[in-house]
Amino acid sequence: MDGRALVERLLADPPRVHEELNAPPELGVWLTERACYELMAGLVAPGTRTLETGLGVSTALFLALGAEHTCIVPSEPQVTELRRYCDKHGIPTDALRVELGRSEDVLPSLAVEPVDLVFIDGSHGFPTPMIDWFYGARLLRRDGVVVLDDRQLPAVAIVVGYLDADPRWRAVGRTGKWAAFARLTNEPIAGDWYDQPFYAGTDGSVLLRALRRFRRGIGFGR
Repeated sequence: MDGRALVERLLADPPRVHEELNAPPELGVWLTERACYELMAGLVAPGTRTLETGLGVSTALFLALGAEHTCIVPSEPQVTELRRYCDKHGIPTDALRVELGRSEDVLPSLAVEPVDLVFIDGSHGFPTPMIDWFYGARLLRRDGVVVLDDRQLPAVAIVVGYLDADPRWRAVGRTGKWAAFARLTNEPIAGDWYDQPFYAGTDGSVLLRALRRFRRGIGFGR
């Protein structure tokens, strides 16, 4: 099935996996934008290796497209409902690997072959999106793509700002809701602050101001 047609089908009848997370009752699932699903559908073919924090429409999409998919999610009921949905709709789950747990606990020691696409859409509380990006993006092959949903939220916005400034990454799509970047090198993800364009022109002042605010906030003086 054509990727856009598949996205249309899934959005018309999505897996109701997020009822425990207070998803909109008429849907039972939290969603990103159609354009984000369509971009990812265009990057996935049978045998593509994908990795995701969180679970939802995207999980069904990757599996329906034939991806070898790893999903990190802390909720077993969500996994059960996703499998039920896939069985009902004829979506094979043989290539689904579920890592049950919080992404900040699972990702640091996760062993997988280099992946082609990482979708970060799990916990959005600080600092989880940074952790998910750091450990998830390390698993990307060169020219692989990382997609971050909910970039309007502060913790995700910081990661997007960092990637916008780093010449080792190239933006390949975005709206106000999500952003996608291709990894242009095999260089290590980590680096020291004085080598990162994200800090350009600050002489460390951004870091120092943040540390001063932190100290004031917890009563260490001024």
